[in-house]
Amino acid sequence: MATTTQATAPEEDHPDGPEIRRQVEFYFSDENLPHDKHMLQCCGGRANEGVSISRICGFSRMRKFQKKIVVNALRKSTFLVVSEDGKKVSRKVPLQGPCILDPEFGLDGEIAYDPRSTVPLAHPLPLLPQEKKQYPPGMSKNMMKPTGFEDTYVEPPIAPDEAKVEEAMYHPDKHFVERIELAIQRFKQKRRMHEKYSNIFNNWMRFGGVDTAHNQFGGLSQKDMAEMDAEQIARAKATHHVPWDREDRKQWEVDFVGVGEAFLSSYFPTHYVSSPEQIKTACQVLRSFYNYLIYHSVCPEYNADLAKALKTCGTAEAELHKVYAASRVLPGAFNTAASIIFGGSKAGMYAANQDWAINLKEEGVNLSDVGVMDEEARITFRTGIAIMGTEEQQAMLNIKAVKVVQDESFSLEILSITPSDELTREMYKAQNKFTAGKLHLEPLGKLVGRSWAIDDFSEWDLPKDKYPSGCLPQTEVSKKYEFWVEDSVLEDCFVGMKLDARILVLEGGIAILDDLREAMCSFYKSLPNELLMVHRPRVVNIKQKNLSGGLDEELAEKDDENGGEKFAEHESELED
Repeated sequence: MATTTQATAPEEDHPDGPEIRRQVEFYFSDENLPHDKHMLQCCGGRANEGVSISRICGFSRMRKFQKKIVVNALRKSTFLVVSEDGKKVSRKVPLQGPCILDPEFGLDGEIAYDPRSTVPLAHPLPLLPQEKKQYPPGMSKNMMKPTGFEDTYVEPPIAPDEAKVEEAMYHPDKHFVERIELAIQRFKQKRRMHEKYSNIFNNWMRFGGVDTAHNQFGGLSQKDMAEMDAEQIARAKATHHVPWDREDRKQWEVDFVGVGEAFLSSYFPTHYVSSPEQIKTACQVLRSFYNYLIYHSVCPEYNADLAKALKTCGTAEAELHKVYAASRVLPGAFNTAASIIFGGSKAGMYAANQDWAINLKEEGVNLSDVGVMDEEARITFRTGIAIMGTEEQQAMLNIKAVKVVQDESFSLEILSITPSDELTREMYKAQNKFTAGKLHLEPLGKLVGRSWAIDDFSEWDLPKDKYPSGCLPQTEVSKKYEFWVEDSVLEDCFVGMKLDARILVLEGGIAILDDLREAMCSFYKSLPNELLMVHRPRVVNIKQKNLSGGLDEELAEKDDENGGEKFAEHESELED
């Protein structure tokens, strides 16, 4: 059976089509265009550039028409031509005569403007863009506006009326809890809180003991706010609240420096991606709030602490990305080789000779990071001892099997960093000639650190029967250790950096940085505030509901204080 095709009929003209064409054609006409400054700046006069139809739809006489109707109507014009994408319109025949874009226009004896009421045009006239402004991926026009978190942002001068309002709002006679709660809300009102800023700000507030929650009363109408003063509006819109129990100095302390240090050095590296942009954002959020508190005299009794907290932000911005880089490259090839040889954390990790690894290699999978061969580790370690070690250490390595005399995990504080000297580099250069094409060894420098105890909250839940003192046994504090580390790795280290690592000490005093668990800022601090960021665990109870017909199981959520006892009671009932 044959099929027939029917040609699509051209779209019918809209009832407003003639009016639309008549108005737009007038804009481009020889009577109007030569004298129409705005239209000439759009089309470039004789250049006949396409004019944005969206712009034309914004003209007062065109606002009543929908853009789609305008496009379809102009496509039927014999005087104008619409671009294929329907975004621009231009004349079919460009303008030929003079126009006010020409500097000499009107100098032939005719008056082009009334000198009594019109200012002469300044040439050349700039053309207006007809394309929408392009923004970076994921950004919008609103997001490109200043946020108040820029490096160059400066608090604007306070008007006299606003100064009086803030003087009453932040009066020293008011309790600090009341003042800081108002300041938080006022600060949020004066900043554009994009998601990347609000996420860090809200977590920082929670970390500092401030409760964050949605406003359950909804928005305020203009009528409501007209009857309220600035302080009442701030309270009504507040989503951050400081509970009054925070004023108990036995349980809580106002510590801008400590909370800032702990948030940036302990909580932030654990919960956020340590990219340069993310680090800068976090530091700028804290810095901006500290500056707001100082500038608006919210708590002048803490201005000295706020100044110290501002310095912490600068230090964090300089150190956090180095900490992240160091955690990726430490402990280095030499210490990794020693760990393999002496049964450390890297021992037995070479897997390239396993069947599964061989099969993957045959399939084209890159398995370059599957550990280090024992032979490669021995060459790396013995070369390091031969170049960096003392005569006693070299002799000991040749005559007997070296033993591990100390194996501990503790924290270190970097005291000094010494890159390799010229002689060391020359000796490694000579050694690499023998292993060319198989193994390349980097020259070693020295990393000196001292044992350091972290004063944290990780021991809050230790069982008292095993640890009567309530803490873990600590290593000897301030004991110095010298490690040999590659120059390229030392570049990411800095004096004052803290390391949580496993340390092996060999006979002869050779210290090995066996495994790095975490690298930390020089101002590292941890607070039990981090426990506030974790929801309380739920306890599952089995309750007896039907005494006559047996036991029904029900999941119930109880507070930690009662959960254990209730569970024990019902567990004994089940056993009976």
